[in-house]
This record gives sequence, structure tokens and C-alpha cells, in this order.
Amino acid sequence: MNLHVARHLVPLAVLALVATGCSAASSGDAVAGPGMSDLAPSYDARPGKGRVQAEAPAGERAGDDRAGRRGSERDGARTRNTTDTLKPRGSHKGSGGRDDAVAPGPEPVSAPRPVTVGDPSGDVSGGIEQAPASADIVEVRLSRRGDVVEVRTTFAAAVPSRQSGSKGMNVASFYDVDDNGIVDYEVWASLADDGWGTGHLDRRREKATFGPSTGIQVRVEGDTLVTRFPVERVGGADVFRWSAASEWGSYESMASATSARDHAPDDGAVDYRG
Repeated sequence: MNLHVARHLVPLAVLALVATGCSAASSGDAVAGPGMSDLAPSYDARPGKGRVQAEAPAGERAGDDRAGRRGSERDGARTRNTTDTLKPRGSHKGSGGRDDAVAPGPEPVSAPRPVTVGDPSGDVSGGIEQAPASADIVEVRLSRRGDVVEVRTTFAAAVPSRQSGSKGMNVASFYDVDDNGIVDYEVWASLADDGWGTGHLDRRREKATFGPSTGIQVRVEGDTLVTRFPVERVGGADVFRWSAASEWGSYESMASATSARDHAPDDGAVDYRG
């Protein structure tokens, strides 16, 4: 394991890799145990309305395949397929005065609409010490373009690029892809004295990965933390329920679930319909 990944295992203590004695390989991968993170919420299950999303083969995930895929709507009553809707582009006069319709072509496929979650300022809860405004979420925006998902988490103050002393900060997003109310995938960014690191938790396979092997990218833009990752990090799902959270405090408080925390939304999850 390289030094950068190792240093971020402590800020990611909420994953409890150290506490549960999980071993980490030189690639930055680790096998996760049960009950790793209580920062991850649980949602209300939707009996009979699950949307099982199997991860597509790598060859099928290449490029933007939205034009040919079907996604279940929330009520399970209808589906959409962008190749089903064809619009004639006009007609012209052929021989004998007959109107020859121009062969219809598919409507252009636009990028899915982003989903934005507002969150009240000043609602950070818990913690032994008062958390800074830079840990207070005020908005989260999720969007997807092609095979890349972007999550923009905006705070009540500028996001730090370094964390000094014994304090750390985690920002995570959580994804339920089958409507059973249980988080299937977690995408993490963690702040330490050497900057922001990344982590991913696949709860279906009980596997955690850290650093470059996650494919997660993170950057600071003023009061916003931008996280980008391949859609395969949420199992290749086109539709899912999701939420976000942040926590701040000492490494000990993160490991003992006594850190200052802010969830967005405060309760439940938000639908992303693809």
C-alpha cells in the first residue's frame, strides 16, 4: 500500500477498516466486514417495487448507451426507451404526385437531468466540538453524463484543501439500487493533512477500495467539493435512490460515531431516474 493511501485510512476510520481488523492489499484494496459504517443511512423499503440493477458487462458500458436502455419508473407502471419515439423529419413529392415520407430518425438523446437536494444551514448535529461551517452541507447536486457520475456538495463556507492537527473530515454519498432500503454502494472523500483522498465501499461484495484504484476523482471549487466517478461504482445502475453526508471531528470521534454530522436530505433519500 502506498503512503498516500495509508495516511487516508485513518480519516476514513468511519469505514472501520482498522477497528475491524480488515487486511489491506498493496493495491489499496481491502476486504470489508459487516457493519462497517454507521454514517450510511437506511431508507424505507419499497416492497414489490424493487429495481434490480445488475452491473453491465464492460463492453456494454462503453460510451453512452442511454438510447437503447430501459429504466423503470418509480411506480413500476411504465418504462421508457428513447428508441421507441421516432419523429418524421418531413416529406417530399415523389413521381406521380405521391408524398414520400422521409425515413424517420431517432430524437436526439439529451443528458439526464441533474437532481439537486437543498439542506438547511446550521443543522450539523452531534460532535464533542462545534464543527466549522465548512462541514455544514447546504446543497448537493448529482448529475450524470455518459458513464460518469458527478456529485457537487456545497457547504456553508469554503472547503479546505488541507486539514491540520488531529481533525479530519469525510464527505460521502450513498446509493440504494434495488429499493430494498439498504445502501449498496458508498463513495467517499476524506480530508487529511496531505489533502483529499478517496474510498469506495461495495456492500454487496463486502469490499472496500481506496485511492487511484477507485477511479474516483475529487477537487475543491470554493465552497463546493466535486466528486466524479465511473457509473460502475454504483453497479452500472441507471436509476437509484441516493443521499449524502459529511462528518467532522477527531479520528477517535469518527471511529466511535461521535463526530459532528450533516445528512442531505436530513431523512430518507432522493430518486435519480436516469
